[in-house]
Amino acid sequence: MRDLLWWTAVASGLSTASAVAIPSSSDREIRARDTCSGPAASSPTTYWLLEQDHTGNPRGYAPEVSNANYPVWRNVKDYSASADGSGDQTSSIQNAINDDGSNGSREGQGVTRYAAEVFLPGGTYQLGSTLNLRVGTIITGDPLNPPVLKAAPNFNGDTLINGFDGSNGQPETSFMTLLRNVVIDTTALSASTKITALQWGVAQGSGLTNVKIKMPTSSTGHTGININAGSTIAITDVDITGGAVGIKNSNQQVNFKNIYFRQCTTAFLASGGHTALLQGATFDTVGYGIDMTSNGLGSMVLLDSTSTNSGTVVKFHDSSNDGGGRNSQIIIQNLVHDNTNAIAVDSNNNVKLAATNKVDTWVWGNITPGQYVSGKSLTTSRPDVLLSNDKYFTRAQPTYAEYTSDQVVNVKDVSGHTVYGDGRTNDVESLNAILADNAANCKITYFPYGVYTIKDTLKIPVGSRIMGEAWAVISGTGDAFKDASNPKPVVQVGQTNDVGVIEIQDMRFSVGEILPGAIILEVNAAGTNPGDVALWNTIVTVGGTAETSIKDNCDNQDTSQCMAAFMMMHLTKSSSAYIENFWGWTADHNLDGGSSKTIISTGRGILVDAVKGTWLTGTGSEHNWLYNYNFNSAQNVYAGMLQSESPYMQGSGATQTAPAPWTAESSYGDPDFSWCAANDQKCRTSLATNVDGGKDILLYNSAAWAFFNGEWNGDYGTQCSGSCQTNMMRVTGSPENLVWYSVNTRKADVMILDGESNPTEYNHPGGWEAIIQGYRQFSS
Repeated sequence: MRDLLWWTAVASGLSTASAVAIPSSSDREIRARDTCSGPAASSPTTYWLLEQDHTGNPRGYAPEVSNANYPVWRNVKDYSASADGSGDQTSSIQNAINDDGSNGSREGQGVTRYAAEVFLPGGTYQLGSTLNLRVGTIITGDPLNPPVLKAAPNFNGDTLINGFDGSNGQPETSFMTLLRNVVIDTTALSASTKITALQWGVAQGSGLTNVKIKMPTSSTGHTGININAGSTIAITDVDITGGAVGIKNSNQQVNFKNIYFRQCTTAFLASGGHTALLQGATFDTVGYGIDMTSNGLGSMVLLDSTSTNSGTVVKFHDSSNDGGGRNSQIIIQNLVHDNTNAIAVDSNNNVKLAATNKVDTWVWGNITPGQYVSGKSLTTSRPDVLLSNDKYFTRAQPTYAEYTSDQVVNVKDVSGHTVYGDGRTNDVESLNAILADNAANCKITYFPYGVYTIKDTLKIPVGSRIMGEAWAVISGTGDAFKDASNPKPVVQVGQTNDVGVIEIQDMRFSVGEILPGAIILEVNAAGTNPGDVALWNTIVTVGGTAETSIKDNCDNQDTSQCMAAFMMMHLTKSSSAYIENFWGWTADHNLDGGSSKTIISTGRGILVDAVKGTWLTGTGSEHNWLYNYNFNSAQNVYAGMLQSESPYMQGSGATQTAPAPWTAESSYGDPDFSWCAANDQKCRTSLATNVDGGKDILLYNSAAWAFFNGEWNGDYGTQCSGSCQTNMMRVTGSPENLVWYSVNTRKADVMILDGESNPTEYNHPGGWEAIIQGYRQFSS
């Protein structure tokens, strides 16, 4: 019974809120707010996505592929794959994944040019050898009848599914692969067989959600997910049964959200990596919950989790007496525990945290200022607005499987509103009309793959539910976005003070050319309930991709020549949004050919002015000029896993010195670097996170990395000598109840410039270079 309930809850991802009435100048917007409570749910027998027109004019279209008939959508059954559980279906499914539309393979052909969505109808697909996934691909199973990818009894290999695309370089460049709504099954193999169900050493922009893994119980050989290197951000809503190991992780940084471990010998094996957030984990009848005895992982946060009928929750290496860097630092917060087994023990089984029914906050590791604590109990004040059932609110990505195809509108198939998605034609007028009508008439909006050029703001009204195929692209171009002194949103999610439902998933937002006045994504709306306004598996890119001229026009060391966008994403004061697995990337290299290097300046990363409730669940913001994250008088914020990299061409020897070539705008809460000497380039570098005032800001697992400084020549093998920048983070304005757990940095001197203790990497060694496992200078 639980299996059925789990699939139903995760696959639907429903919000129960209905829209509320707010006056508007637009009749269509008024209708959306006053009358539209959502599409009409029913009990369909066929998934609506399968019933879309994938062969006619409304199909997905890849403008950068020379073959106009290139199939973005591919159903594995059209490639002779059988779902009856017989034979070996590996080659058929592999052909569906690899097909370039011209009797060749898209393998090694870049990330965004040959976009693909591969559909797996229900049934069992037996695999005799390893199935290799590709970058730029979404693998979608039918949520009404989740397909099973099952190892044959005579399976040949040590990995059933390989998510890492080796043709695109290292795991850290295996971008944009999404796997969802599938079951992976190794139960036909003996419990002692050395086999990995899924190798997931992938990079940013990738996603793994609504997946079940089934392995033999009492196993000594099976591993569910091996995250072998890579730099992904989020893995969400995964159910793992059996196996010697549920998840083996050595990724740089991951937010694991709502992972259910059942009957695993060891649920989570930390074999390496720098920081991991295990949020909403359930350990159900497992041996060990988390094994950190190898001392390979820098820091771990176990958050909002439950251990039931299980052994020790955490077994770890005690690094308190280690010289130099100290790994295996731990936070346990809001753990529910139901038996007398110890919660935390060291490698020698010495009890470090005894059994108790509930843990508020327990810290083992570096806390400010410059102390290492060997097990300290704390209290963390968490505002009620951020919580649901005493945990930080989360929401699964919806599939809309409860709706029939007549509840879905393809934007390329609307009479009277022609939409091209060809990367050239301005689609904004038609798209705005379609979005308004769909919101007013309670319809889901489907964007087949394409590059939808817009020369004015795309307005997404409340009542909108949007799903893209293979990360359909909205690309801003034109004079409307070129004035840095008068920035304008490319995509606007609701108007100021709007209240209602807006859902966006599997979309990518881009600038098609240099646009100094472009705020790529502006979120204004709030919901009646948490998560009514939400984004999942959504990407913002500036340069580096097939559809933009920036990839060809930005290689000058003077970044004033390529002020490509004003800001990536703005969560305005009136907004309240749930954002899961968001990647914002100012390109440091090109993903689809072009110049071997690219030198781009995006003014700002993610600006949070919101006060009503914000949830950032697994996000990344990279290479932005003034900051990657800025919490500006924000209130009621939860953020789990804030991954960032500093721009490669800042610091000593840079051609431009921050804030130049940009102007620090006080109206946007910009840091102006006035705390630095005018010519101190090492000090005048992008802040990974800036916190200026505000209240009730709770941040977990910052992964803030610096690698290079001065002029950027594309040489990844030569990093800056010593530290690249003076300050990695900054706190100012005396925030009230700022709590920051597991701050991880590299190649900076001061980890957090706060005017009080200014904690340094030197005094907090661990992880890649430094860890503050508990920063509570401003906690309540």
